[in-house]
Amino acid sequence: MAERTFFAEWVLPIIHGPIHFGFVTIANGKIIAVGKQSDFNGNKQQVQDLGFAVLSPALVNALFHPDYPVADPQITARGSFLNWLHSGKNYTRLSSKLEVESDLLSAIKRCYDYGTAAIGIRTRHPEISQHLEHSGLYSVVFQMLRGFREDNAFEVWNTRAQLKDRDLTRFYQAGEFLFNLTPEVFRNIANTSARTALPISFMKEEELFFRKGQGRIYQYLLGRGDMDYRWQPPGMSPLRHFLSHAFAAQNTILSQVINLEEDELDLLNDQPQTFHMCLHPRFDRQWELGTAPGQMIRDKGFNICLGTFAEHMDIRAEMRSASAEYGFKPDEIIRMATLNGARALGLEDKIGSLEAGKEAKIFSIRSETSIVDPYNIILFTNERLRQVS
Repeated sequence: MAERTFFAEWVLPIIHGPIHFGFVTIANGKIIAVGKQSDFNGNKQQVQDLGFAVLSPALVNALFHPDYPVADPQITARGSFLNWLHSGKNYTRLSSKLEVESDLLSAIKRCYDYGTAAIGIRTRHPEISQHLEHSGLYSVVFQMLRGFREDNAFEVWNTRAQLKDRDLTRFYQAGEFLFNLTPEVFRNIANTSARTALPISFMKEEELFFRKGQGRIYQYLLGRGDMDYRWQPPGMSPLRHFLSHAFAAQNTILSQVINLEEDELDLLNDQPQTFHMCLHPRFDRQWELGTAPGQMIRDKGFNICLGTFAEHMDIRAEMRSASAEYGFKPDEIIRMATLNGARALGLEDKIGSLEAGKEAKIFSIRSETSIVDPYNIILFTNERLRQVS
């Protein structure tokens, strides 16, 4: 492929501050140079000047949950996620591979409209990933396993899908939730998977279940016929239970994390594994679950990324919510939705920033007039991100 260069009023490398009047040169699908237009010494005839525009790396939707469509508010009240999870209608939806497959296909078609070129997916139907491989999206698929009874551990583990990594798609295992997968399977995941992803400390009911073995989660497992009557509550918080039983893979994405305490974050920092924090502000607001301690997580030095759920594929809307919910600065948010997300998924060598050697997954956003703040135009306008290469 011939070498091409793009000039723009702003270039966002992500690895450092924005470049005013910058350029990006690509060849054979790779970035080969990034810099200031004044330093460009290539062939000016191969330059496409985009004018009042911002060049940005493609966005990364670190964790998408196609199995959890938004509940019908006439059937399930807001703030009742556990009730919805246990509802008969939800079971029907979750058990239908064809419905999940159809929803995912629709979501894939919208990804590039939102400026997204990589996605992490937690699903019970990992075989639907075949569509991702043909979409051009980088994807990391976490097959969700569930089955709380210890005597089902062998069956749960041995009936998991055996899928091989492909050019654009990688596969890992994960628990659906901490409270509905047997510890033996969690340990198998940690011992065999280099990466996993799990929502944790996102409902108050988790705390009651793991400390006392009571409450709505206990009733939920009873209703599913999945309660292990030999199980004894560990008498500790969900996170401490997760760590004390060695459930973490070498790279573990913890999502939601609404009820994590400061001492628990310190405990995570002391572990030999690497923990990435994926925030879902719109999901948390939809179910009135609370607000994650975003600034404290940031101040503790964790790699923070952003994810969406169900039919809500618009990662830019999630970015705006992160600004409103956590008070993150625009440059922090854009890093969360690019390089941080790529790092959480193990794709930072390919995408997430504009630097030589990385894939030329580049998007632009344009303006009719000069752009004062390149971050704000991405976050707070409805201008579409358009694929440059």
